[in-house]
Amino acid sequence: MQPDDRWADLALTVPGGFGGVFYDSAHTPILQLVRPELADSAKAVLAETLRFPVDRAVVRPARWDFAQLVDWFNYLYPRLPGVSLGDKDEALNRILFAASSPTAREHLIHALKAMDLPCDLVVVDPRNVRISY
Repeated sequence: MQPDDRWADLALTVPGGFGGVFYDSAHTPILQLVRPELADSAKAVLAETLRFPVDRAVVRPARWDFAQLVDWFNYLYPRLPGVSLGDKDEALNRILFAASSPTAREHLIHALKAMDLPCDLVVVDPRNVRISY
């Protein structure tokens, strides 16, 4: 099971709509929840599940739970041309795509515009990203 699948499962079972956890630039633990009013319940479940300091995490509202991000990513990725990088970005609470050239990026943006996508779902990295293995 991949880490993203585990987080998607948490989004389906943890109260509050788990959107992910991360550390911000000041090293503050952040917990993203679609329904932040359920933070106490979510923290109680996540404390038993994650190796992350959820007890002292700052709760931020999220638009998407992680299962939604995974579902959208799995739908979009194979349909998009020119993608050199794709990620479910928990800090942005968005799907992030990048292309390897300005031309590829324009094709990617054109393909995304042609789809009937919800607002604030996808971010296209403005940099040219080349992945090497």
